[in-house]
Amino acid sequence: MVMAAVMRAFNDPLSVEEVSLNAPREDEVLVNVTAAGVCHSDLSVIEGKIPMPPPCVLGHEGAGIVEEVGSGVTSLSKGDHVLLAWVQNCGKCHFCQAGKTHLCPAGYETAITGADNVFEKDGVGIGKMAGVGCFAEKTVVRETAAIKIRDDIPLDRACLVGCGVMTGVGAAVNTVKIEPGASVAVFGCGGVGLNVIQGAALCGASTIIAVDLLDAKLEQARVFGATHTVNGKDTDPTQAVKDATGGLGVDFAFEVIGVPAVITQAFNSLKRGGAAVVVGVPGFDQQITIPAMSVPLEEKSVIGSLYGSANLNRDMPRMIELYMNKQLKIDELISRTIKLDEINAAFDAMKAGEVNRSVIVY
Repeated sequence: MVMAAVMRAFNDPLSVEEVSLNAPREDEVLVNVTAAGVCHSDLSVIEGKIPMPPPCVLGHEGAGIVEEVGSGVTSLSKGDHVLLAWVQNCGKCHFCQAGKTHLCPAGYETAITGADNVFEKDGVGIGKMAGVGCFAEKTVVRETAAIKIRDDIPLDRACLVGCGVMTGVGAAVNTVKIEPGASVAVFGCGGVGLNVIQGAALCGASTIIAVDLLDAKLEQARVFGATHTVNGKDTDPTQAVKDATGGLGVDFAFEVIGVPAVITQAFNSLKRGGAAVVVGVPGFDQQITIPAMSVPLEEKSVIGSLYGSANLNRDMPRMIELYMNKQLKIDELISRTIKLDEINAAFDAMKAGEVNRSVIVY
């Protein structure tokens, strides 16, 4: 039996309760979860914007230590330190064979259908968010969802690479491969947005414009590498971005909150030939509107970025190395460390814009 935070109904507080946990199957590993970040995507599940049906153990940004491996697991052993990845791969489909394992649909499909459920209570199976479910003292995940890392990094730091760091930094370095001297705007300066900013700085972007509605978040953006800040509550952010670039607009505009109107703002802030990168996840029933003529006549584009377009086995350990070499900020992302029973208060703090990240330490 383990303690876990279970979503019993959409838009209700999570229920912290004792549930049973199945033993790992052939291709699974049992992980003793050491730390888990509280990400906005968890809130999106609660609000029904990301379709994960209840009952479901939330949490997808975690790290821990392997406690047991299934009979078919070859890449991991008991005692390994691992990051938990919310995109697993089958190794066989079109996308895996093409080297784009982050686009493999297998993990998402099993998470939705319940085929990989490992939690249970009173004879009823309980889902796990994105195949992870790390708002629990222990979880069972597929072998490909546990990425081995060096064992000398504190796991309460490492866990943030499991989503926010990899998603944000990866969008800058993998999805569009920002070149030195490029101009960038980042719409939304929460945990993922701050990582897009530091990813752009790592790439050598000369102008990094942070856009948000809260001055406190804009102050944090400066810490992570923003050269300019725009409070979208006080001014038209599209015009402000253009003003900061001599009227040109930016090479890349990242939307990191999943709001269709803001995606449009990002697109409109581009220079000719620029790309708007959609990192935030809108509601599944929402649409975006952009000036169609700008696509062919100005060569502007909209592209998506899933999990930082990452090769997880390659890129997650790289993020760890950058942190250990003091080239990547992770300590600064952590606003609070909490216990599991404080999870609902952590969501309240998130909605109030009070934190970059709350981290659950077990």
